[in-house]
Amino acid sequence: MRGFLSRHPNNSGLQRDQVSLLYIPAHFVDELRMWQGDSLLFSVGGGISISEDPNFRFNYIPNGASTFKAEARDTQGKVFRREWPVSASEI
Repeated sequence: MRGFLSRHPNNSGLQRDQVSLLYIPAHFVDELRMWQGDSLLFSVGGGISISEDPNFRFNYIPNGASTFKAEARDTQGKVFRREWPVSASEI
């Protein structure tokens, strides 16, 4: 089993700022895609129910690829990409 930890505030738009008492604008990951090499492992359509700094865990069958790749997009249009090596024992 592998995991992917993302650092993101994931504000639902329903929380209130404790000082101003105004609602914090919605800002969350709305799409996540994960690849093993060039093979898409999974994609997730996010929403307000995903926690702050979410951790996604997944099972996979090694396909001989040397890297994992992740791409996430948030509701403000920002794109986050990361690539890391598959450990030698997993290939």
